[in-house]
Amino acid sequence: MPAPDPAPTPKPSAGGSYAETFVLPHNSPDADLSKEEQDIALAASLLESGAISERQLGTALSQWSIHGSVPLAEHLEKSGVLKGPQIEQLSKRAAQRSHDSRQADKEGSPQSASLSHVLDRIDSSGRVARVLGLSMVTRSDGLGGRASETRYVLVRKLGQGGLGRVWLAYDSSLRRHVALKELTDGDAASDATLRRFQNEAEITGRLEHPGIVPLYQLGQDKHSGGVFYTMRFLGKSTLQTAIVEYHERREEGDDNPMLLRELLTAFVSICQAIAHAHSRRVIHRDLKPENVVIDSFGQVIVIDWGLAKVLDETTPDLPGQADGPFDASRSGTMEGQVLGTPMYMAPEQASGRLDEIDARTDVYGLGAILYAIITGVAPHESTQGRLSESRGGARALLSEISSGPTPIALQQLPSADPSLSAICAKAMARRRYARYQEASELAEDVQRWMAGESVTCYQEPPTRRLRRWANRNPRLSQTIGALGLVALISGLMWAGSAHNARIAEEARRYEELRSDFHEVQFLLQYSSDALTRNCRFMSSIPPIQGIVRARGGSTEDSEAVWDERLATIFAGLLRANANYLSVSFVAAIDGGAEGILAEEIVRVDRSTGDRWLVRTVPQARLLRDAELPLLTATSQLEPGEATMVFSPPEGGAQRTLSLGVPVFDESTGAWFGAVAIEMDLSGQLELILSSIVLSDEEQLIVGLGGEAWLVADASGVRPVGSVAEEDSADWAAADAQVQAFLGGQGPRVLADGHSLYGERFALGRVGPELVVVAKTIDAR
Repeated sequence: MPAPDPAPTPKPSAGGSYAETFVLPHNSPDADLSKEEQDIALAASLLESGAISERQLGTALSQWSIHGSVPLAEHLEKSGVLKGPQIEQLSKRAAQRSHDSRQADKEGSPQSASLSHVLDRIDSSGRVARVLGLSMVTRSDGLGGRASETRYVLVRKLGQGGLGRVWLAYDSSLRRHVALKELTDGDAASDATLRRFQNEAEITGRLEHPGIVPLYQLGQDKHSGGVFYTMRFLGKSTLQTAIVEYHERREEGDDNPMLLRELLTAFVSICQAIAHAHSRRVIHRDLKPENVVIDSFGQVIVIDWGLAKVLDETTPDLPGQADGPFDASRSGTMEGQVLGTPMYMAPEQASGRLDEIDARTDVYGLGAILYAIITGVAPHESTQGRLSESRGGARALLSEISSGPTPIALQQLPSADPSLSAICAKAMARRRYARYQEASELAEDVQRWMAGESVTCYQEPPTRRLRRWANRNPRLSQTIGALGLVALISGLMWAGSAHNARIAEEARRYEELRSDFHEVQFLLQYSSDALTRNCRFMSSIPPIQGIVRARGGSTEDSEAVWDERLATIFAGLLRANANYLSVSFVAAIDGGAEGILAEEIVRVDRSTGDRWLVRTVPQARLLRDAELPLLTATSQLEPGEATMVFSPPEGGAQRTLSLGVPVFDESTGAWFGAVAIEMDLSGQLELILSSIVLSDEEQLIVGLGGEAWLVADASGVRPVGSVAEEDSADWAAADAQVQAFLGGQGPRVLADGHSLYGERFALGRVGPELVVVAKTIDAR
């Protein structure tokens, strides 16, 4: 039998009566902490560290009570949930957490606090209260009965976050209960916090949809001056609660498919609500099961739009506009440059790339919710647990989320349906363009799965199509089973489980190859388009026409003045684009029998010895009466059109690309010459390939002019003469096929569906043809 608790000593209150709690003798560092307070602080530290999930802790506490004599630490050690050193370390953190919360508490003496107040003080998120099955806050807070604008009476607190508190309030005017949210800091809140709060209310109010919580009023408390808003009271049942219940029943053997169908039906409703928000240019940025409420009528409603953003707004998310400390808790929202909840966060959120956050970030969040429905855990929960064991902090978690592989539901739960897992994997793809582009597309694929149809992102094997046919024709399938084929089908299904997993893994790797290829293609085309835009812009700036008019004698400024201004602008362009080698303005001269000759007016180039040195070429060194193919090509173009000239390497590996745009005399419309930009194509491509994160199983090869040019893998980027020079056995085996593809033979696309993908494409509309091939290298 455990030793009984020491006799409590009652502490009299100011009024002569005794408070609700008792005080232990101060004979140890934790003597002023009651057993209940120590247990609550330990549970909060456990959940925050990620060493155990809410469901695991709830299971461990099924045979324990906070009102009993056995401390939580002792119970967890005896049940084998945690080991002694872990409990000792977490107990120290829990004691410090409790003392810190007392220091920050503004409610008075810590010994006078009720159990509900202790829960609110130590863990305002309500997670511990939810696991223990306790009511977190009652009217004993001293705030009950407070009136806001003489209309709302606060009944009890429903929850609290970093931004505000949510109360159950009574609307005395309409005689109904509502949810009232107010700022945590009240009238002491910063301007940035107040703007965020008002932004949340305004965004929520403009989104009129059955799946989004309706907002009733935005107002200001007459007494405190604090801002608040009211909304429909939805109850306390969330999607997270339903997910936990489903997986607890599944683990106990009650795997009712109707429960999963109900969760997926709710998920489709969430997608539709978010799709409506996206149609209004609003993104949520903090999608998770806890932010989805299921009311008493079964209506699914998305709440907590505190991190929402209107995409049309130009105000950036500056770090100073966020309030609250940087919190690495498992389910809390992190604020600052990193916005969102880590366990459900998209890679672009984790890396702080705020300019890349768009509707596809919410699609990732929806995929994360689907992952939790399928597996019962958050996508990054296993990563958090692994980093917790190695004492990795919040930064390590964010780094793993931003650069690590996509969590696969089928790996977390092998019994999961591969089609659902594939839907989830596509929604949570690391690269945004590989995801569903709209929330409605994701909802449609889930609805196809629920209807027994094939989904767009997964090629089902014949065994799965056969099983679906059997489900549609139960009587006929029973007849076939009576003839003995049921045993054969069962055998095929059993053997097909591992096969499905391999296909899913192979499909994932192949899609990663395609994603890497398309990323290289996109960046190359973007560089080509940027080169064209810059050249067109340079041909339209005022100094160009100033020089043209000066040569025609129709301007007061001399040509030298315009030359100097143009050289300054050209130099700025070179400094802004490290792979631009030179910019020049060339006039066309009639060479008679020799055709069109070039006369360089202004040229600014980059030093070959020091790439950071940009200089204007002296007049004595400019080309005069020279043949320039690029200039001749521009003579046949219309205004705004461009032409490219590719220059093969001369004694080295550098390849350059020159682009020219014609210049016309605006007064006469006559062709005058051209503006030309020369780019280091080799350097630009190496820069692009270096930016692609490749695994040890991936390799990229770029070809030009009928041969291999550059190869990139996990070790880096290097030039090659041919594929045959590579050491890889896989590349040697595919040498003939790849060499033929590089030489221009066969179709424009090279693909085997599982380990090899390549395309030939022109760089821009008038550029040279490049070949990019991606290949999976299997370990042998």
